[in-house]
Amino acid sequence: MRTIAMVNQKGGCGKTTTAINLSAEFARRSLRVLLIDLDPQGHCAAGLGVPESSITRGIEDALEADLGYEPELVDEMIWEVGSGLNLIPCTVRLTNFESADHGNADQHDRDRRLLHVLELVRDRFDVCIVDCPPAIGWLTFNALRAADETLVPVETGYFALKGAIRQAKTIDTVIKRIGRPLDFFLLPTLHDESSARSENILSAIRTRF
Repeated sequence: MRTIAMVNQKGGCGKTTTAINLSAEFARRSLRVLLIDLDPQGHCAAGLGVPESSITRGIEDALEADLGYEPELVDEMIWEVGSGLNLIPCTVRLTNFESADHGNADQHDRDRRLLHVLELVRDRFDVCIVDCPPAIGWLTFNALRAADETLVPVETGYFALKGAIRQAKTIDTVIKRIGRPLDFFLLPTLHDESSARSENILSAIRTRF
């Protein structure tokens, strides 16, 4: 299963929109797709028409559980939202996972909890896309630990180039901590072809990366 982490510390750059549309496009190509919402804002469910009031379990339940004893827990939280397109949503309780005083704070595998989840469904899906929060914390670290590659949406606005360079350095540092190679791609978003500034920034991003 190919696993892609959607990462950027900056909000409003199109992470969730990209995650939803990329998932839908993979499903349109007849791939079995799992989209995991690892951002406590829970916008993936909203974007795919899953009513918040109907979500009784989220990815946070799987991250906190001993899946060796409760493997069926993962099945209970998967929503089939379209042909070949499945979602594991989250609730606001996911914010607790980042907390230093949370129950799993001292667990040796705190950065591998998502990896344990994916190991249970690896044979059922072709692609997994993980939408991360706008921060490099335990949730994003879990996503990078479990991923084969990381995709960084970068808006082609005024501060985009500096932000992209800083983001690349941050992710490179995390990858070194993980201790294995991880493909890294930038995706320009929110691009205005009619704007000379936007075109210049896009050109600079291409040159720098």
